[in-house]
Amino acid sequence: MDILFWSGGKDAYLALQFYRQEHPEAKIKLLTTYDETDDIVPHQQIKLKNIKKQAASLGLDLITVPLPPDCPNDVYLEKVEEALANTDGPIEKLIFGDWHLDDIRSWRERVFGEMGYECCFPIWQKSIHDLLPVLFFKPIEIKISAVGEEYQHLIREGERFNQAFVRQIAHQPKEIDPMGENGEFHTEIIFKDLDELVE
Repeated sequence: MDILFWSGGKDAYLALQFYRQEHPEAKIKLLTTYDETDDIVPHQQIKLKNIKKQAASLGLDLITVPLPPDCPNDVYLEKVEEALANTDGPIEKLIFGDWHLDDIRSWRERVFGEMGYECCFPIWQKSIHDLLPVLFFKPIEIKISAVGEEYQHLIREGERFNQAFVRQIAHQPKEIDPMGENGEFHTEIIFKDLDELVE
């Protein structure tokens, strides 16, 4: 069994798609951490009930890990390690949707390696020309779920992440990574049947 750290956004979705291409027989479970005071996934600003709907739409089991607000790294790792230890069956790999940030990848490999887990990064340093078609030609929609403060005059929360959006931010005077890799914005995946699923 493999565990995909699921944020509810496009990077986690891409990691799932590319990992499944390489390992079509793999059994995957999703793991999501959230703020226990408001049931919101930090950074992404996605409601936990929507994360549960995403997992149901994907047909995958979901492990939820409540965290205190402004959770320090040591508490985060303690809670995640406990959740992994309580998962039924042996865990082969931990899957992450990291794309280019070396410091984050190195940190994950170090801390989870110390726990005895192997980390996998299916979209690591892939061309954006390989990533965007997967997002734009799947039966999903993607919306901007959160925007960094300094970009809020350029990007609106709730607008669609699509080809027009990518073209739009490419022409902004302030440089914006088209995938929001530097925290400019975060996204939420919306499946067509999302509103039809039971909360």
